[in-house]
Amino acid sequence: MATPIITRNRSSIITSPYFSSSTPTTKLTTTTTTTTTETTTIKDKNDSPKKKIKREQIKIEYEEEEEKEEEEEERKGDKKRQRNKKEKKIKNDIKDEEKEEGEEEKVIEDNIKIKTHINGISLAKIHWKEVWDKIKIMRSENVAPVDTLGAESFNQEHIEPIEKRFHILVGCLLSSQTKDAITHAAVTRLKEYGLTVDRILIIETTKLETLLYPVGFYKRKAIYLKKIAEILKNKYNGDIPPTFKEIEQLPGIGPKMTNLIVQIAWGRVEGIAVDVHMHRISNRLGWVKTKTPEETMKDLESWLPKENWGTVNHLLVGFGQTICSPVNPKCSKCLVNNLCPIGIIEMNSLKKKIKKENKKVKKEEI
Repeated sequence: MATPIITRNRSSIITSPYFSSSTPTTKLTTTTTTTTTETTTIKDKNDSPKKKIKREQIKIEYEEEEEKEEEEEERKGDKKRQRNKKEKKIKNDIKDEEKEEGEEEKVIEDNIKIKTHINGISLAKIHWKEVWDKIKIMRSENVAPVDTLGAESFNQEHIEPIEKRFHILVGCLLSSQTKDAITHAAVTRLKEYGLTVDRILIIETTKLETLLYPVGFYKRKAIYLKKIAEILKNKYNGDIPPTFKEIEQLPGIGPKMTNLIVQIAWGRVEGIAVDVHMHRISNRLGWVKTKTPEETMKDLESWLPKENWGTVNHLLVGFGQTICSPVNPKCSKCLVNNLCPIGIIEMNSLKKKIKKENKKVKKEEI
């Protein structure tokens, strides 16, 4: 018996609900949406008024917190902007100062010769009388070693003139390359021994050296002193020579000492006594431009009025001991720092230093 063949329409298979995917999906989606909406509605219906109020409070608190955070951020931003603005201002101020300082330094460099010299002559020399008067004021306010221990201190009226003149000569001889206090102490020891021509002639050289120490070149000066005593005894009757030329020819006596001896011992001013201190200060002021004390003496004598010759040494030496020291002169306290070439330069340098310190302080503030 033959097996029957079963056939099925193709279209019926395709349209069968078992092979279709679109229709069921749509139905599921609709069902889900409906369920969510229903759930929300149920939740809203079930919420009590207290819960709603609490949710609103939480929402308000959250918004307030956000506002506070935003305000805090704004404040921080303002502070930062203010700080940046301040730093920028300080930096700009420093730049402006540097610019001004640079311009000022340029002016100083361009005009330094004009400020300190006119036609090659220092302002201190052009206005020497003003400088002189101001130095006299400073000398009157500051006692110097030369005032109490210098050559004038050997001019004692209570002893015999011949002996007094010999003391002055000895004091001037020992003062070379020696501080006033040391010279004065040595002369005092000699007086205690007996400072006369006859006593110096009989003293042993080693003993004399002991009395002179620590005077500069004391061994050489002991020899000079013995020779001078012999010359004075044999040639001048125990007194010192009366003329500049004769005194200058004595062993160890130079032009500076001779001028002092003639002035103090004999009361005559025949020249300017220039030692290393006076030589240094005269050049510093620009009164002279020399290399040795002898050159300074000749230069000063060529233009300084003769009535000032007798006091210039005492004036400048004391000034050098109190204000115008060889190292670290006190230019800021000096009354002639506006005329002295070195004083002008030093004061400009001090001004520059102060500006740098102020700038450093400002930088540290940043």
